[in-house]
Amino acid sequence: MLGEEEDSWRWLPEESGAFSVNSSYRVLENLVLLDVGLSAEEEGGFVMLWKSPAPSKVVAFSWMAIIDRIPTRSNLTFRHILAHRDPSVCVLCGQGEEMTTHLFLHCDVVVLIWRKIMDWLDINFITPCNLFIHFACWTDACNSRRLLKTFLLIWHAVIWVIWKKRNARIFSNQAKNFDEVVDEIKALSWCWGLSRLRIPSCLFYKWTWNPGECLNRRRWVFWCCAAVAGLLLQDCQFVCCQ
Repeated sequence: MLGEEEDSWRWLPEESGAFSVNSSYRVLENLVLLDVGLSAEEEGGFVMLWKSPAPSKVVAFSWMAIIDRIPTRSNLTFRHILAHRDPSVCVLCGQGEEMTTHLFLHCDVVVLIWRKIMDWLDINFITPCNLFIHFACWTDACNSRRLLKTFLLIWHAVIWVIWKKRNARIFSNQAKNFDEVVDEIKALSWCWGLSRLRIPSCLFYKWTWNPGECLNRRRWVFWCCAAVAGLLLQDCQFVCCQ
C-alpha cells in the first residue's frame, strides 16, 4: 500500500541519504577501478596524479590517457569510428600505429621531447612500457617533496602539449619541431606555476634555467616577510610599553 508520507529523494550510497559530490565521485571511481582492474599500487599512483596543481581538465585528460581512453587513431578504429582503411599511423613521426603508448612515449619525436625536458630537470630513467609506469618513474625521480608539485605540473604540461600538437597536425596541418614544442611546454608550465604554485617574481628565463630556484625564491620571500612582520610586532610592543 502507498503511504501518505510525502515523497523525497534519497541518495542510496550514503546512509544519511544526503547527496554529495564527494560521494558520487567515490561511486564513479569504484566503477572505473572495477572495470580497469587496478592494483593497490596503481590506485596509489592515481591518488598522486590527482594531487597535481595542473588545471583539472588537464589532469582529467592525463588520467584518461593512462587508462587508454583518449581518441587516438587506434582507439577510434577499435570503436569503429574510423574505418580500417583510414590512416592509423602516428602523425608526429609517420612511423608506427598511433596508440596511446606510442604517441606519448615511443614516438621518435616525443622521445626527443622527453629527453630535452629530463635534461632540463636533471633527471634520467629509461622509457618504460606504459604511461602509468612513466608517471611513477617521474614522481620517484623527484628527490624533494618541495619540488614534487612542480614535477607533477611539468609532466602534465608535456602530456597536454603533445596532444595539442597532434591535433594541430591533423586538423590544421601545423607542424613544429621538437625544440619549439619544448619551449611551449616550458612557457605553459611557467604560466601554470605562477598562478597555481604561487611563485612570486619568477621570471621566465629563471624558470627555463632551473624551476627549483623559483621555489627557493618563494621560501626566501616567505622568511623575509616573516622577519619584517616580527620587526613590526616588536616596534608595536615597544611603542605600547612607552
